[in-house]
Amino acid sequence: MRVSSLLATAAAASTTSAAVMRLAASSISWKWTVTGWKAGCDEQCYYDFNVTAVGNSTGKPPTPSFKAYCSGEGEGASYQVCQSLEESETDYKVEAKLLAGNSTGGSRRAQIQVSLQYTDLETPSTWWNYTGKAEALYNEYAAPFMNFTITPDTVYGVA
Repeated sequence: MRVSSLLATAAAASTTSAAVMRLAASSISWKWTVTGWKAGCDEQCYYDFNVTAVGNSTGKPPTPSFKAYCSGEGEGASYQVCQSLEESETDYKVEAKLLAGNSTGGSRRAQIQVSLQYTDLETPSTWWNYTGKAEALYNEYAAPFMNFTITPDTVYGVA
């Protein structure tokens, strides 16, 4: 699988020889689309959704198109690897996790965080990580599936 080569590349980047690049999230106008969001809390809180984005090969850095299915459980749990649903211009991995929930006005809201790691489209020895979060309803019993967007707010790369 292509994800294994991405992880091997990332693991090979030694902290002593790697240059870390951080980008201002405000300089990035990439939006990810979440569809089919379903989440609830029984014994543990859980989530289930698809996330997609259209890439931009002329952006700085260039970004890939991707599509993944994510599901997991436990507020504050570790990232869960999402299932890639289509090939892309480069190797990529999507992960998601629930952050601690937010209660306002008697209703509890989920905080989902999604992270995309991919090999640079122009320089295979470089990889990028974009991470963003969004707030959504726990809608298991009270609402239909939801759609919303996530805008990455943390961006860094390692060369």
